[in-house]
Amino acid sequence: MIGKIRIINTNADKNTSDLSDEQVIKMATGVVRYDDAIYPDNYDQSLITHDDGFIEPMYRFEDEIDQAVLDRVGVVILQASVVNK
Repeated sequence: MIGKIRIINTNADKNTSDLSDEQVIKMATGVVRYDDAIYPDNYDQSLITHDDGFIEPMYRFEDEIDQAVLDRVGVVILQASVVNK
């Protein structure tokens, strides 16, 4: 196997790794898809493209940090700076 795999689940794991807080934040960040289209209350979610009444989704993608991951490994983000607990 080429390279190293490190699993970090706790602050102790992070402290024994060579990962910086910035690297942990990057690994805890994922892209989340939101649908901003407005649908009526009784909209049939099973409709597909070209069906009568179909409303085209309006997707928006945002990078979001999973705070639970940061909490688990003891990384805190304070006003654009990173502090290790």
